[in-house]
Amino acid sequence: MSSISPSLNAILFEFSSLTSCDSLIRTTGLVLDSSPQLEDVLIFTQGLQVIKIGYSETKLYHDENKYDANPNIAAAYTLPTTDFREIVKVWRNFVKGDDANGGLLT
Repeated sequence: MSSISPSLNAILFEFSSLTSCDSLIRTTGLVLDSSPQLEDVLIFTQGLQVIKIGYSETKLYHDENKYDANPNIAAAYTLPTTDFREIVKVWRNFVKGDDANGGLLT
Protein backbone atom coordinates (compact mmCIF):
# COMPACT_ATOMS: atom_id res chain seq x y z
CA MET A 1 0.00 0.00 0.00
CA SER A 2 1.27 3.42 -0.87
CA SER A 3 -0.29 6.82 -0.30
CA ILE A 4 0.83 10.42 -0.43
CA SER A 5 1.66 10.30 3.28
CA PRO A 6 3.98 7.95 5.19
CA SER A 7 1.90 8.83 8.28
CA LEU A 8 -1.26 7.60 6.61
CA ASN A 9 0.54 4.43 5.48
CA ALA A 10 1.70 3.74 9.03
CA ILE A 11 -1.77 4.27 10.48
CA LEU A 12 -3.50 2.05 7.94
CA PHE A 13 -1.07 -0.80 8.54
CA GLU A 14 -2.42 -0.83 12.10
CA PHE A 15 -5.83 -1.78 10.68
CA SER A 16 -5.06 -5.09 9.00
CA SER A 17 -8.29 -6.95 9.73
CA LEU A 18 -11.79 -6.50 8.38
CA THR A 19 -13.09 -6.03 11.91
CA SER A 20 -10.69 -3.19 12.70
CA CYS A 21 -11.37 -1.53 9.33
CA ASP A 22 -15.12 -1.79 9.87
CA SER A 23 -14.76 -0.27 13.31
CA LEU A 24 -12.80 2.68 11.91
CA ILE A 25 -15.37 3.18 9.13
CA ARG A 26 -18.22 3.11 11.68
CA THR A 27 -16.41 5.61 13.90
CA THR A 28 -15.81 8.06 11.06
CA GLY A 29 -19.45 7.65 10.01
CA LEU A 30 -20.66 8.45 13.52
CA VAL A 31 -18.49 11.56 13.64
CA LEU A 32 -19.63 12.72 10.19
CA ASP A 33 -23.29 12.13 11.10
CA SER A 34 -22.97 14.10 14.35
CA SER A 35 -23.02 17.76 15.07
CA PRO A 36 -19.79 19.70 14.40
CA GLN A 37 -19.88 20.84 18.04
CA LEU A 38 -19.25 17.35 19.42
CA GLU A 39 -15.79 16.47 20.66
CA ASP A 40 -13.28 14.76 18.41
CA VAL A 41 -12.84 10.99 18.72
CA LEU A 42 -9.37 9.75 19.66
CA ILE A 43 -8.15 6.33 18.61
CA PHE A 44 -4.89 5.06 20.06
CA THR A 45 -3.26 2.32 18.00
CA GLN A 46 -1.13 -0.60 19.15
CA GLY A 47 1.81 1.10 17.41
CA LEU A 48 1.42 4.04 19.84
CA GLN A 49 0.03 6.35 17.17
CA VAL A 50 -3.04 8.53 17.52
CA ILE A 51 -5.93 9.21 15.14
CA LYS A 52 -7.99 12.27 16.02
CA ILE A 53 -11.24 12.16 14.05
CA GLY A 54 -13.11 15.44 13.91
CA TYR A 55 -16.23 16.51 12.05
CA SER A 56 -14.30 18.30 9.30
CA GLU A 57 -10.78 16.88 9.53
CA THR A 58 -8.82 13.91 10.77
CA LYS A 59 -5.34 14.34 12.24
CA LEU A 60 -2.69 11.64 12.52
CA TYR A 61 0.03 11.72 15.19
CA HIS A 62 3.11 9.48 15.37
CA ASP A 63 3.70 9.41 19.11
CA GLU A 64 0.98 8.77 21.70
CA ASN A 65 3.23 9.89 24.56
CA LYS A 66 4.04 13.22 22.92
CA TYR A 67 0.35 13.75 22.14
CA ASP A 68 -0.60 12.95 25.74
CA ALA A 69 2.00 15.43 27.01
CA ASN A 70 0.82 18.15 24.62
CA PRO A 71 -2.41 17.63 22.66
CA ASN A 72 -1.67 20.88 20.79
CA ILE A 73 1.36 19.50 18.95
CA ALA A 74 1.27 19.61 15.18
CA ALA A 75 -0.21 16.57 13.51
CA ALA A 76 2.03 14.48 11.27
CA TYR A 77 -0.72 14.53 8.64
CA THR A 78 -4.17 16.12 8.32
CA LEU A 79 -6.90 15.36 5.82
CA PRO A 80 -10.67 15.87 5.51
CA THR A 81 -12.60 13.28 7.49
CA THR A 82 -14.75 12.44 4.47
CA ASP A 83 -11.57 11.63 2.52
CA PHE A 84 -10.16 9.61 5.42
CA ARG A 85 -13.32 7.52 5.53
CA GLU A 86 -13.14 6.82 1.78
CA ILE A 87 -9.46 5.86 2.05
CA VAL A 88 -10.26 3.45 4.88
CA LYS A 89 -13.02 1.92 2.73
CA VAL A 90 -10.53 1.32 -0.11
CA TRP A 91 -8.03 -0.07 2.41
CA ARG A 92 -10.75 -2.40 3.76
CA ASN A 93 -11.36 -3.69 0.22
CA PHE A 94 -7.63 -4.32 -0.14
CA VAL A 95 -7.52 -6.19 3.19
CA LYS A 96 -10.54 -8.21 2.07
CA GLY A 97 -8.81 -9.05 -1.20
CA ASP A 98 -10.94 -6.82 -3.44
CA ASP A 99 -7.96 -4.76 -4.60
CA ALA A 100 -9.32 -2.83 -7.59
CA ASN A 101 -6.70 -0.06 -7.27
CA GLY A 102 -3.53 -2.14 -7.07
CA GLY A 103 -2.98 -0.92 -3.51
CA LEU A 104 -2.28 2.63 -4.70
CA LEU A 105 -4.05 5.40 -2.80
CA THR A 106 -3.49 8.85 -4.17
